[in-house]
Amino acid sequence: MKLSSTLSALIMPLLLAACGSVTMAPSGAPSIVVGQNEERECGQGRILFPAGEYKAEVASAEGTYYKAPKRLRTLGVLIGRSEDGGIFVSNAAGHPQAAWFGDPKNEVDESPGTLFGAIGLSAPKLWPYKPRIPYTPKK
Repeated sequence: MKLSSTLSALIMPLLLAACGSVTMAPSGAPSIVVGQNEERECGQGRILFPAGEYKAEVASAEGTYYKAPKRLRTLGVLIGRSEDGGIFVSNAAGHPQAAWFGDPKNEVDESPGTLFGAIGLSAPKLWPYKPRIPYTPKK
């Protein structure tokens, strides 16, 4: 039982990868501001999101990738590291959110920088979490 829940936690991000092409966020795209440090459970790990301004990095038909002002901290299954990444805000109803890691510009540049990108899977991968992180749009 424990093995199946661990496997699903590891495979789920692959299934929830953003599909389709991404483009650079338009110049002047609004940023979002997270007022305080936030921590969210993602699978069997935790991600620590720093407070500050998250700038729109790239966009897809599914939503926008906002880059964190500092590296994200990961704990648990994700082995306690700091990673480049940020918050993905979906265009779907309710605007669900997910964490992402890596450099989404690599997908735009068609030079994937991850093993998953090198084998043809879209990067970056999305790690959904709840509840949503509260933020304020900044113009």
